[in-house]
Amino acid sequence: MKVLVILALCLVALGAARPSDIVDFELDNHEQEQEGQAGRAVEGEYSWVAPDGNEYFVKYVADHLGYRVVDDNVVPQAPEADLPEVEDDDK
Repeated sequence: MKVLVILALCLVALGAARPSDIVDFELDNHEQEQEGQAGRAVEGEYSWVAPDGNEYFVKYVADHLGYRVVDDNVVPQAPEADLPEVEDDDK
């Protein structure tokens, strides 16, 4: 019996420690999900379909360090060949 009580308490603690959904909704052309502890630290993503038919997404983290984009396909990336060379001033 004691083992069952301890097991039940562990399951309750696990459920309480798990991040909770803060935002979770979906419309025809927009979707957003966010988990974490509101006002402390959250992570989430949102996506939308632009008028041109392309689907865009942004994955982010927001915590004591601020809002940071983790991954996205919104901002185009420059090809490696187009990046300027970095000169080494230590020579």
